[in-house]
Amino acid sequence: MGTIQVNEVEAGRADLAAVAEARVPRESFLDALSRSGVKRLLFLACDAAAIALTNETARVAMQWLFHIPRSYMSPAGYQWFYLPFLLAVLYLAEGYQNPDLRRPEKELAIIFRAVSLSFLALVCANFIFFKDLGFSRYLFVCWYGLALVIVPLFRQSLKGLYGMLWKRGLAQQKALWVGSTETLAEFQNLLAVQRHQGYRVVGVIPASEPSERYPASSCARARSDALARWEDAVDKLSPQLVVVSLPSTTPGSHEWVREILHRSKARGVDVEVYSDLFATSEFNFELDDFSGFFRFYATPVWSRRLRATAKSCIDIIAGIVGSLMTLLVLPGVGLLIKLEDGGPIFYRSPYIGQDRKTHHYLKFRTMRVDADQVLEKNRELRRQFELKFKLHRDPRVTRIGRVLRKYSVDEFPSFFSILRGDISLVGPRTITQPQAERYGQLLPKLLSVKPGLTGYWQVTGRQMTTYEEKIKMDMFYIDHWTIWLDLWIIIRTFWKVLRAEGAF
Repeated sequence: MGTIQVNEVEAGRADLAAVAEARVPRESFLDALSRSGVKRLLFLACDAAAIALTNETARVAMQWLFHIPRSYMSPAGYQWFYLPFLLAVLYLAEGYQNPDLRRPEKELAIIFRAVSLSFLALVCANFIFFKDLGFSRYLFVCWYGLALVIVPLFRQSLKGLYGMLWKRGLAQQKALWVGSTETLAEFQNLLAVQRHQGYRVVGVIPASEPSERYPASSCARARSDALARWEDAVDKLSPQLVVVSLPSTTPGSHEWVREILHRSKARGVDVEVYSDLFATSEFNFELDDFSGFFRFYATPVWSRRLRATAKSCIDIIAGIVGSLMTLLVLPGVGLLIKLEDGGPIFYRSPYIGQDRKTHHYLKFRTMRVDADQVLEKNRELRRQFELKFKLHRDPRVTRIGRVLRKYSVDEFPSFFSILRGDISLVGPRTITQPQAERYGQLLPKLLSVKPGLTGYWQVTGRQMTTYEEKIKMDMFYIDHWTIWLDLWIIIRTFWKVLRAEGAF
């Protein structure tokens, strides 16, 4: 997110002359794509195309496999019934409630539930409205299965298109930041960890928090001044979103935020309140309509056990399938490694387990046999290695090793460790003892979960990130883990591996 810096004349007082002089370009066609209404229409059209495509694909497949007459699978003009019906059910299932504000794993969970509910409702509707006509059960099973894949795929493709536009500074929501300037950097870092660039901060109205330098009375005046200048900033910058940094519990802070909410509502501007309290991952929360306050509640024990069981099942399945794949490619890969330098086929990669002891998992060897000695002798090479514990264009990697790394084939033997339960398919990346020092006080948190073969860092930045960013991404995964996040990471891993993106 880019920012237009606003000079502070006094504590918490914004010099909005700088904002007034800032050039805000006129809204173009691409900028109009950032509006919530336009996004909902695009997602609606995307779902309609996906549902129609899956229906036609399922019918062709059923005709080809079972030679079922086309007339038996659906009556003439049936698409004019099922398309509005399914889209209406998706709408009622909150499939179009600000889809651009949801993280990918949340989107995946909502679409799974919405599509399942839609097809269940469609079967019931067919029994009521078309009970005299025959429908192929095979068609509905095939159609439902394809929809579970194609609808999320189409939606993710649309989000990917938005991501490409955002990287070029297009179709971003113009945001006005109001509140503490110290938390602005935190807010931007939070979005950077997730590689989210949907916002562009076009103005900043600071309002400092009380401190030894700025007493409460001075900050109260600053907030009053910010409110007085707020409407002027909205008129000049035309933001689509106001992001309010919720102050700490000090006199007048909540009244200040409430006044901004009222003014934004009157002008039709969305408001997002930034607060560490509401961003907590320890509890879920929802609005109590009777009291008007948020209620925080912990995840039930049965739900946590169910998610842990689901994760274990995914690990077992992945371990079995991956181990079989490893056995299939072992003869060919092993022969190529032996032919290159005659060294061992496998490399025992060390890592710190949850018990803080060093363990090992197998990988296909991709480096020279004397790789460690080469690193010790070359000081410049070691200095570069200690920055990220990875080297770009590492001279120690063999020719066959580069190919194995490019497509992550060197990781295949790790499935044996997944099958044994030593590591998980998805989790924070394994670390060694020297790397543990970089985590500092965050190390206990990192070791509270099993390390994984793939993870949030690998599919978000892979090798194209700094080590500090990697640590933040590991912490983000631990804080926001759900089984849907694991499924999203697995899907993204396949895509990253096929494209050989960020691998070296």
